[in-house]
Amino acid sequence: MTDLIDRKLLYELNWNARQTHTAIAKKLRVSKQVVSYRIKQLEKQKIIKSYHAVIDWRKLGYNAIRIYLKWQNIDLKKEEEVYEEIRKDPLFMWSIRFEGDIDIAFYVWVKSIPEFAKKWFEFISKYKKYILKYEIYESVDMVHYPMKFLIDKYKAEELIIGREEKVKFDDTDYEILKIVTEHGQTPITDIARRIKLTPKAAMYRLRNLQKKEIILGYYALLDETKLGYVFYKVDFYLNDMSKIKEMNEYAKQHKNVVYRMRTIGGPDFEIEVVVKDVIEMKKIINEIREKFPNKINNYRFHRFEYSIKQIYLPGENIEK
Repeated sequence: MTDLIDRKLLYELNWNARQTHTAIAKKLRVSKQVVSYRIKQLEKQKIIKSYHAVIDWRKLGYNAIRIYLKWQNIDLKKEEEVYEEIRKDPLFMWSIRFEGDIDIAFYVWVKSIPEFAKKWFEFISKYKKYILKYEIYESVDMVHYPMKFLIDKYKAEELIIGREEKVKFDDTDYEILKIVTEHGQTPITDIARRIKLTPKAAMYRLRNLQKKEIILGYYALLDETKLGYVFYKVDFYLNDMSKIKEMNEYAKQHKNVVYRMRTIGGPDFEIEVVVKDVIEMKKIINEIREKFPNKINNYRFHRFEYSIKQIYLPGENIEK
């Protein structure tokens, strides 16, 4: 069971996981000791699963490919065999098991379309007989919102990934990125030791990565199911794009919307929502349909079942 203090604490950590316990305590109007104890309990209960930096892959020179796949004629043993291969295959980064019209979503970071094509065709050839259909889109951007559903009063904020061009960085910068994507709360003294710099130099490097907006923020990855919630992805296909700015603003303001995506070739308006149940999710869909009449051609939704694989940073062999 969680109370209001826990939820406020989760909200703060999900949006800024590197802020100090003292800073959080001031916001929550409790003692630093209460904050520290509560965090330990939330970690122990695995409500807080881990901490990671939010990285803009575009700033590292990568494009992002989204792949949706639907199985056919596949038994559970073979399906798990495929997932085990996905876990080992460096082609696949973030891989999610869905329930709905789509069975799996893959996120792939690529620099070279020919290289991606070669690896994808190898995969598709191996498992073609089990695949009913697949969809491939190129991601334009991804927008993160705070987990506003956790609290009553919130500020509508956003972090936008993917809208900028590549910036310069070096091997040391990348080593720092590896550290903070693996554990977003790693103390600067530990970062300095691992990259063999002084704490002052390591702090300069970290702040420079933030200034360049390679690092956009730090978040706590939460297990929403332990809080009594479920994740849904909702795809809208529009017949009129004239209200897309208003729809984007709706997503930013809505307390249950936590992500918004835009792709080339995919749905026109994509959101991810955290809700109590399918009834609440459908209520949000109907709100959007009523708010934007005659704009929506059709829609579909998928429930997140579990993560097959989670990689937070593009591959280590990066050409500068």
